[in-house]
Amino acid sequence: MRCTEADVKPTAGLTLIEILIALALSLLVLGAAYALTTSTAQANAVLTTRSQLTNEATVASSLLSARLREACAVFPQNTAVTLPAGVAGTRNAANTTVWRVGTDPFVAFVVPASTAVSGSTPMMYAYYLLSRARYNEQMPAAQKIVAHSTETSQVLMEFEVPVTAAACTAPLTTLTTAPGTNAQALLLAEYVRAPTAAEPLFASESDQAVTYRLRFQKASGSSVTVLPVLSQTPIRAAIVGRNIR
Repeated sequence: MRCTEADVKPTAGLTLIEILIALALSLLVLGAAYALTTSTAQANAVLTTRSQLTNEATVASSLLSARLREACAVFPQNTAVTLPAGVAGTRNAANTTVWRVGTDPFVAFVVPASTAVSGSTPMMYAYYLLSRARYNEQMPAAQKIVAHSTETSQVLMEFEVPVTAAACTAPLTTLTTAPGTNAQALLLAEYVRAPTAAEPLFASESDQAVTYRLRFQKASGSSVTVLPVLSQTPIRAAIVGRNIR
């Protein structure tokens, strides 16, 4: 029996061109999915970093403002203050513990004894910046922080030490060398953007008021998040201590 053209049916299947088109479409879909995943991950990283910086900014500025409002004496601009060498976290970039108000990112003041705590004495506070490397050089292993080449932010330190009962009325020259007994230096904020000439960290004005300007910064991969952004003014306050004599 002879077969005719009508008896021959086409074979089902994909041609090479159809297979290549399907592969190309699959690659496009995979590429789009990868780009979306990467973009989402980057956005989440930025949000996480911004949230961390916001928390640091809130804690640091609130504590600093609260301390300054209680000040009874402020070390004037250009005053050299020597912190105790035996306290970890007091050495500056020059590897000394001598800090100068205005020249260095440093401010110091005295707060009177607390009326709510029996037997308390006045406290001397100092706030200053250290590079991450300088901080790690001085601190024990348990207190070291992550330091790598892409992270250029600095740490804000809080130094505190009890001083004599007459500290609020005696000349500040008696405190330019801070005592070492019961003194400590603590990390207050880990990601502070380095100050500039246009935006100094601290300024002691009229021996009474202190102005501070703060920005926070953290590297995340190839990007750097700054808070507040550079197009906005820094976190700023000019505070006169309510106990200034």
